[in-house]
Amino acid sequence: MKLSEFINKDSIFLDVRAESQKNVFKILGNIFSKKNKTLSSLIIDKLNERERLGSTSVGNGIAIPHTKIDGINETQVIFLKLKDGVDFSASDGKKIDLVFSIIAPENSESDHLLILSSISNFIRKKQKIDRLRGSSNMEEILFLFSKI
Repeated sequence: MKLSEFINKDSIFLDVRAESQKNVFKILGNIFSKKNKTLSSLIIDKLNERERLGSTSVGNGIAIPHTKIDGINETQVIFLKLKDGVDFSASDGKKIDLVFSIIAPENSESDHLLILSSISNFIRKKQKIDRLRGSSNMEEILFLFSKI
């Protein structure tokens, strides 16, 4: 599954300014809840709750905050490229500048896992991550996401 199958130009946000992990979660909550404003606080709370279980940082400045929410019908993915790195208590000590966030319906299993797997496959390719970090162009990012 290619990232472009679930990340499109409407779910990519570049040069996002965030001062902290909590601020990243607030930004994600606001973006994810555009269709349903009442879900923003729930999403933020659930992302924080998940993070308390352990950092969603996967190393190399990348985090995959994710959670399941009752009240949504389909899995949604947001990609944030942060202007400056923020602390996510990463085991490698690096600040996070690339965020892939997944919000899935409470009863979802397969979509959520397939998307996590696709993101994991993509981020293992150092050359693609380097290109992603070096790009400020939406088209190039979409191209990278369409390759695997």
